[in-house]
Amino acid sequence: MSFFTEIKDKILWDFRLEDEFKKNRKTGYAFVIDVCDQTPRLAIYIIKERLSKTQTLLDQPPREMMVKAVEEQGGNLKLDNLFNINDEIRHWIEENLIK
Repeated sequence: MSFFTEIKDKILWDFRLEDEFKKNRKTGYAFVIDVCDQTPRLAIYIIKERLSKTQTLLDQPPREMMVKAVEEQGGNLKLDNLFNINDEIRHWIEENLIK
């Protein structure tokens, strides 16, 4: 059984980075795009009660797909930052990571 299959029920698909530090924080796992050194990478976002951290994944969706999601949010690859995934990336995750 893969890691993603094990955490499937704890994935917070409705997670939004802009809500990260608001009240009623949910714990679990989410997916984000981590842009560093002008490279977008899909990452797992681990959300605990008082801590969050990211871990980039070995398997990555096509770069163009992630660039599109970053640009849809008004971002660009020149600034290191975290971005939400979009529906297209969610579908890629469900098809390729959570089988």
